[in-house]
Amino acid sequence: MNGRKQKYPVVLLVAVVISLLLILTASLGGNMIFRTTAGQQEDQQNAINTSNTISNQTSGIANQSGAVVDSIQNQTIVNQTGTAALSANLTQGDFESLKQDLTDARQALDNNDTTTLLDELNSASGELFQVTSRQFDPAHVEAMTQEFNPLQTHIDQAQEAALKDEHTKTLEELNAAESELLKITQMLPPSQE
Repeated sequence: MNGRKQKYPVVLLVAVVISLLLILTASLGGNMIFRTTAGQQEDQQNAINTSNTISNQTSGIANQSGAVVDSIQNQTIVNQTGTAALSANLTQGDFESLKQDLTDARQALDNNDTTTLLDELNSASGELFQVTSRQFDPAHVEAMTQEFNPLQTHIDQAQEAALKDEHTKTLEELNAAESELLKITQMLPPSQE
């Protein structure tokens, strides 16, 4: 129980730091990636729609250009996941706390413990922010933020579904978040101890 009480000040600090990072990113003309409030759901949907439009346009180009474009497109897909994390010298160990938070969230969902579920999802979001914030090179931070966006989005959507008491949707989003995390960590070297 004492561990839970200590987590709330940390969560509050993480929320403040995330907010400041978002304000800084917005003022520098960058994209706001880590969205955690329900009021920004429309912006997230617009970003998804834009991404789908770009994907559809890329598919059309691939159909017109033949094998050369197919080869480049496949190379791009392979390079999209894990490269920012690799270039930032991250290892699988950097994601252990995040992985544990998602595992604990799943356990809380299985136990119908919404409070713990939301706490663990919030903690997972904070851990993801911590991994990104350890980088001092703005190019790495931006690339990692973009690379981790699908993971963050699934965590956010799991939180929203949990708040609405939508067990099935929460489970789907939690599964998707774990899948995104696996995609990232599979590209990374094991922990260096």
